[in-house]
Amino acid sequence: MNSKYSLNPDDFRDSRGQKLGRIPDRVRVSAVSLVEDDQGKFLLQKRSDNGWWGLPGGGLEPGETFKQCVVRETFEETGVIVEPINLVKIYDDPKDLTCVLYPNGDLVQYVSALFYCKKISGYLKLSDESTDIGYFPITNLPDPTLPSVNLRVEDYIKLGE
Repeated sequence: MNSKYSLNPDDFRDSRGQKLGRIPDRVRVSAVSLVEDDQGKFLLQKRSDNGWWGLPGGGLEPGETFKQCVVRETFEETGVIVEPINLVKIYDDPKDLTCVLYPNGDLVQYVSALFYCKKISGYLKLSDESTDIGYFPITNLPDPTLPSVNLRVEDYIKLGE
């Protein structure tokens, strides 16, 4: 095997930026939304599983497209109905903070599609997957915010340059 493609778990970090030291247990496919309000603030949710602020999103269901998933997950987690406008990027490299270590010890690597989305309707509403939700400026994100959020917002901003 070419060393360029060899797996080094010491290079892997989870969405919190923590070194993993091991290969993920499994891979899942997901979609994530980047919803910006008319004041340039981004929609974040405080995750109930780890207490960190992150972007709304989750795993694809059988037969679902990325776009269908991002609409469903954003609504389920925040109460906001969105329309996916642009695919920002597909994240598949564990070095891009694509792994999540769950409280039960499962380590999942996500292949995740990030969509810039427009809010169509709805009102902010908590779900069992979030303990708080709101819109925040990129220069004043709540603490603690997942480092993966900054990376994804930066990738979105690069598209407009």
